[in-house]
Amino acid sequence: MSETLEEKINELFEATKDLMTLEEIKPHCDRFNEWINTKSKIKVGSLGSQLSKYGFYKKFESVTLLQDKNAIAVPKHDAQGNVNGTKLRHYAIVLCGLTKEQWNERNQSTRVIQRLENSTEIDPDTYLETTGKLLTSDDPHELAVGLIAATGRRPHEIIARAKFTVIKDKPYHVMFEGQGKKRHEKPVFEIATLYPADYVVKALAKLRKEASTQALLKEVATQFPKSITRQNVEIDNRRGQSLRRVVRAYFGDRGQQTPVLAFRHGDEADNNKALRAAYAVLATERDVKGGYGAKILNASRILGHYTPAKEDDRSLTKLATSVGYSDYYITKPVPFPTAPQPPQKEKLITVRVTESDFQTIAQTQKRENLPNQQSAVRWFIDHRIRFVLASDQLSKAKNEIALLQRQLKEAQEINNRLSEENAQLQKEKAEMNSEMSAIANQSQENIDSTDLEALVERVVERKLREILEAKPVQQVVNEPATVTPAEPKPIVSKEKESVVDWELKTNEELWSTRVSGAANEKIRRSFQAICLYNDTLATGDNDRLAVTNLALRELSGVNGWLIGDWIKSHADEIISHHAKYEMQNSKDPSKVETYYNKRHGKEKIEQILKTINEKFLDGFAKV
Repeated sequence: MSETLEEKINELFEATKDLMTLEEIKPHCDRFNEWINTKSKIKVGSLGSQLSKYGFYKKFESVTLLQDKNAIAVPKHDAQGNVNGTKLRHYAIVLCGLTKEQWNERNQSTRVIQRLENSTEIDPDTYLETTGKLLTSDDPHELAVGLIAATGRRPHEIIARAKFTVIKDKPYHVMFEGQGKKRHEKPVFEIATLYPADYVVKALAKLRKEASTQALLKEVATQFPKSITRQNVEIDNRRGQSLRRVVRAYFGDRGQQTPVLAFRHGDEADNNKALRAAYAVLATERDVKGGYGAKILNASRILGHYTPAKEDDRSLTKLATSVGYSDYYITKPVPFPTAPQPPQKEKLITVRVTESDFQTIAQTQKRENLPNQQSAVRWFIDHRIRFVLASDQLSKAKNEIALLQRQLKEAQEINNRLSEENAQLQKEKAEMNSEMSAIANQSQENIDSTDLEALVERVVERKLREILEAKPVQQVVNEPATVTPAEPKPIVSKEKESVVDWELKTNEELWSTRVSGAANEKIRRSFQAICLYNDTLATGDNDRLAVTNLALRELSGVNGWLIGDWIKSHADEIISHHAKYEMQNSKDPSKVETYYNKRHGKEKIEQILKTINEKFLDGFAKV
């Protein structure tokens, strides 16, 4: 079974590592969960450990994570279970390893249904007017958004992949190739354009000739020479923020009461997907006068969802994807606008310069390969603006460095004081151990040695906690400093630990650390290991092992005081397990059994613990 699980994990990873949408990743996770729940013999309680053991989490943590593409932000919890932030998780980690009930519950989403039930109206005139302005822009980001709004293509299609060919006698349609999200397919199909086709073709050519666009395409091709998918992802990642900023500025941003393009239900601002949905309804209502079925089929075709090489009714299932883009509607006719006119250029004025300055301008024009003297002057102005901005940023950075240096000095002083206090505490602990050893020697006949050891640990730990809680300096270390304008991470003492999700760690990683936050997970896995041993390997009462402080301490390596607290908080689980094999406390069945294991003797207990360690904890426990 282990080899089969590892094979399934590798198969899932290879199938999803380059995918960039939930819709593409989810079916692979569904098949993986179906195999786990119907064909594997892995128990629910050990599924997480088995996935970790065979590298499931490590594989997907090695993938570059992009929010809302191949990953989602999930809550992050502290040691007390309180949410203290978020972290990115690959969709496969979030979706895989679920039971059938958990999987069905997670898939119950009504986001699209709610969006369709709350349709939003578009004003064709204002949408087309705004799109026309963007199509005349010399700014590559604005021009790209104009092309997205006029053709409904995705950002990486417009920037890198799309090829438009004018169709004779169809002035507002083009043949399109370069569709994204069509792995191993290269469909060529007809789409509508909201502006004249020949003008759209020229606008796309203008964008591709722009220097920054050419530089971007060259860089991503060099970075990922063998993967068009990774190139597309990198293009979306590097241009995504600037394009979204243009969309919000021209069509509608957060808080606007009357945006050019009304926000879709559930959205707080416009985005590229909203432009794609708006394009679909405007082009369809303009070109198709038939029934609803004809319109949704046309929308699916121009969006690229329904592009079969051969017409087949079975392919109509892909129309369901297009339904999710059908939440806009119009009540006004959609016009056929003419090619927009570029804005008038600013009036030129004459500037007088000295002969030496003129020579500098001429040299700069030649060196930077600029078309004329005006461009050279513009080059100097741009560099002056960048210099001023860089000077301001440098000044701010110097102030931040000075502040960080002061914080570092304070933290070093705090660490020195803590080191001195720790040395004193260790001395007190040694003295206390010596005293308790003397007590043990005098009380061997009345006190069990293991109980005495636990008592010593509890006394020492409580003493240490009382001393540390009494130190005001700890509060200074835990308070993050406020930095203006930027907020760097607060400098804290080395003894302050970051929050770690220990359940995701392998046994080797968990038992190799002595960080206090890992203690509870060590205890939990040790408890599960004892239960698994009793359920699977033990043959009778003479082989079973009760869950006691000593047994958990031998396996986990955690001190008895912490184990005692854990046993109290998980008493119901332990008592339930003991009741299954009649290991209850004979005097009080509601209490955790502590004397059941004495029947085995020391050597038998050591052998049982060794077996549990090797079979269920990979041999990393502190037996």
